[in-house]
Amino acid sequence: MRPDAAQGKARRRRLNIRTGLGIAAAIVLTMVLSLGWMLGRQIHMLDSAWTDNTQWTLAQLELENAIFARDVMAEVASDTPDIDGLKLRFDIMVSRLGLVRSGEIGRSLREHPEVPRLLTFIDAYVEEVDRLLAGEVDRAALREVYEATLEVQAHKRDLSLNGLDILAEEAEAHRHEVRRQAEFTALAGGLLLILLGALLRLIDVQRRRVMERDRVLSQTAERLASVIGSSLDAIVVVDHEGSITEFNPAAEEIFGWRKEEVMGRPVFETIVPTDRRAAFAERIRNFLRLGKGELIGAGRLELSAQRRDGEVFPIEAVLTSVDGPKGPLFIGYMRDITDLKASQSRLIDARDAAERADRAKSRFLAVMSHEMRTPLNGIMGVLDLLETTDLDADQRRQVGVALASAEILLQLVNESLDITRIETGEEKVETLPFAPGPMLQRLLSVLRPLAAEKDLPLELEADEADLGTWYAGDPNRVAQVITNLIGNAIKFTERGSITVRLTLGAAGLDIEVRDTGIGIAPQDIEKVFAEFVSRARPEGRQGRSDGLGLAISRRLARLMGGDIIVQSSPGKGSVFRLELPLQRVPPPLDTPEPNAIVPVTESARLSILVIEDNAVNRMVLRGMLQKFGHAVSEAQNGQKGVERLKAESFDLVLMDFEMPVMGGIDATRAIRETLPADRQPPIIGLTAHGSVSARAAGLGAGMSEVYAKPLRLPVLRRVLAEFEGSAAVPDAQAGHAAPRPEPAARAEPEAGLIDIDDFDEMAEMLGAEQLARALERFEAEWREAEPRLVGDAPAEDSVAALAHKLRGGAAMLGMSKPVETLGEMERRAPPLFERGEIGRLDCQITRTLDVARRRLAALETEAVGS
Repeated sequence: MRPDAAQGKARRRRLNIRTGLGIAAAIVLTMVLSLGWMLGRQIHMLDSAWTDNTQWTLAQLELENAIFARDVMAEVASDTPDIDGLKLRFDIMVSRLGLVRSGEIGRSLREHPEVPRLLTFIDAYVEEVDRLLAGEVDRAALREVYEATLEVQAHKRDLSLNGLDILAEEAEAHRHEVRRQAEFTALAGGLLLILLGALLRLIDVQRRRVMERDRVLSQTAERLASVIGSSLDAIVVVDHEGSITEFNPAAEEIFGWRKEEVMGRPVFETIVPTDRRAAFAERIRNFLRLGKGELIGAGRLELSAQRRDGEVFPIEAVLTSVDGPKGPLFIGYMRDITDLKASQSRLIDARDAAERADRAKSRFLAVMSHEMRTPLNGIMGVLDLLETTDLDADQRRQVGVALASAEILLQLVNESLDITRIETGEEKVETLPFAPGPMLQRLLSVLRPLAAEKDLPLELEADEADLGTWYAGDPNRVAQVITNLIGNAIKFTERGSITVRLTLGAAGLDIEVRDTGIGIAPQDIEKVFAEFVSRARPEGRQGRSDGLGLAISRRLARLMGGDIIVQSSPGKGSVFRLELPLQRVPPPLDTPEPNAIVPVTESARLSILVIEDNAVNRMVLRGMLQKFGHAVSEAQNGQKGVERLKAESFDLVLMDFEMPVMGGIDATRAIRETLPADRQPPIIGLTAHGSVSARAAGLGAGMSEVYAKPLRLPVLRRVLAEFEGSAAVPDAQAGHAAPRPEPAARAEPEAGLIDIDDFDEMAEMLGAEQLARALERFEAEWREAEPRLVGDAPAEDSVAALAHKLRGGAAMLGMSKPVETLGEMERRAPPLFERGEIGRLDCQITRTLDVARRRLAALETEAVGS
């Protein structure tokens, strides 16, 4: 639950409690007043004497009647009767009767069943006497009055007695009422006491809670004050007007101000840098107006602050806001990161130094690779040519030893680059079908001459049925690892034998290299896989290690999803087992390539231009190409090669990368930019660097493919096989050479120019026909945009917008290389692009479209075959 929600709930709970207490107090007060009023009324009723008066009035009726009868008789006997006095007494008696009729007693008497009858007699008597006294009053009239008075005497007595009975009943009822009222008063008083007790208990509980809350708040305030006071971070609180209301000791230490100096002063006049004060004040105003700000609640921020002496320094700050009594309060938690920034700067410098050292190492390895590959190219090329000649057995053995040694030397050069590639994640493994059995047979045939120099038998153990089994993996990497393991076995075995055993399974393969050499102690087994680590022997001879070989081998094995397991006993030998989880695949339908060199037919003969500055390499390439039956021309550098291509047409160009005057990259660009499309030959780049970046540079410049030196005879055979049979033939009608179709694209250029996965997914989603139309639409868009990019045609949009549009279309089609080039052009966005740059892009897009269409055709063929 959020703190503000919890505080709101607590406030509502306290308000409900206060409301309940107020209502209870009002109820108690009402009951107290009601009981007081009822008690007062009862006391008043008890204090009143109306009952006694009524009883006296009823008793007086009979008495007054007797007195009146006596007076009447007295006036009869008198000689001068006092008639007026007699009338007065009669009126007094009648008025007494009126008192009985009115009031509470009159109401009660009228409700008695006998009283109305008695009152009727009495009323008749009053009327009769009033009539007699109204006229001439003589003695006869007085006697009638007397007789009537005596007659009504009994009725008045009955009325008096009935009245007394009624009064007795009402008195009893009143006593019951008083008792009930007293009981209710007692009950109400009890309830009032209970309510008062509960109210007092509630008040006591609330008092205790208030005291506990005050204690907790006091402790919290003390802890908060302690935290603020002891915090290593500066804590500054600012009110809605920007004035400082809190400034802890850490803030004093960081900013150089004392608390009493800054309290109440605007924060932007004390710790905000001068050039940012206006912006800070504006941010506070915006927050007050909008209720939100850019920095408030944005998490950790890196800002600048100013000390008292004017020094501006970096801080890490967290800014929050809370509700205050008069408006929002802004709280800043700040930390001086001057030392941290200095440490980061030192780390960055150290990282840059390490990266410079790593780049220097990579440059050294690249230079070493180049300088060693160049002579190796000549050595291995000459040996390949020499092996095709007529040699006796001893000469062939010597050539085999020389080739094996050269291949091991080439492998060491490659491994020096592999370690860097694997560390940087550049090294990739391929997935190609290969047969492990024949591959091992070829490796052993190459390495047997080295083993024979030490009289060591090198044999392969494998089931005959396994020799024809194929797997999907990287045959070159597998061969590299096995070559390392066998080379190690030859190196550290003085007597005995070396055996390579192949074991195939459904989930992968195991290749064991078993030797009878010096062996390895158990504690040293893992050490032999370290780089440039050797286990010293007591007698001073070389221990078990080969520099980078085993380190590279294990890394390659793990890169392929497997590993190398070692079992060894000192003095008895070692077993290195390569375990690879590879998937078994059916053998391909292709026939194996022949070992012998067979010259091509005249129709397949190529005219090839070799552009190479090294005379030995030119001689080797010329000898290899002439062995295959092709026509060879030479140029010593890129500039001369471009001039030859402008003057003559060639079916294929073999282009070295590094040459004087003009290198291979620049020469390729010049060829692609200057020669017409029907005279542009395929260009195969040859580099001694063998790096991924070198291949990417060559493909980006317009080369058809790039190969690392030395270019071995089998590799050259496969390269030429793609172009043989497609050379230009005379056109009898036109009288000139017809354009030669482009060679079939290999897997490598497809991977460089298009994203195979994206392209295949698009083909599956759209279908071949739709994707083919999409490629045509993109090509049409490119042809339309090409003149606009250089200013030859008016454009509605900028060149950056055109590049962006083309880049989006290329990305949808999986054309990764044009996407990269167009993206770089879009970022630069000049007013117009140079013609040379657009020419190179046109060549790249043309090649990419060609690769994409061939890939689409291959996918259609696969779909039909399946």
